[in-house]
Amino acid sequence: MLKKIAVSYTALIILLSVLPINNSNSFLNNQFILSFRLDYLVHFGIFIPWMFLIWLFTGERFKNTPWKPLRWILVGLILAVTTECIQYFLPYRAFNINDLVANILGVLVGSVFFFFKKPRDKVASH
Repeated sequence: MLKKIAVSYTALIILLSVLPINNSNSFLNNQFILSFRLDYLVHFGIFIPWMFLIWLFTGERFKNTPWKPLRWILVGLILAVTTECIQYFLPYRAFNINDLVANILGVLVGSVFFFFKKPRDKVASH
């Protein structure tokens, strides 16, 4: 089940990067929260759950095998860069370095989950 959710969320991220949903006059581009454009916060926030889903799906953490979480972080970084670079080649989308930075920061912040105890090792408190 977690694998299907992670794959579906990945497909959703890719789909959002190719759909013509955000032009220069859109709501996301014209709203600011703490001096940050809402568009950048959405880019940042979309990759945190992706890393969380990967952590739940794999159960990896840095303490046991540091190279496995690093592999998933690298995959996340590649996904973050690829989704923004795809937009460079689409005439109705635009590549934005700030979006790319926000994507990468989302992956890095989301990777914090790999420091926690494995989700499958939780002991029932009942």
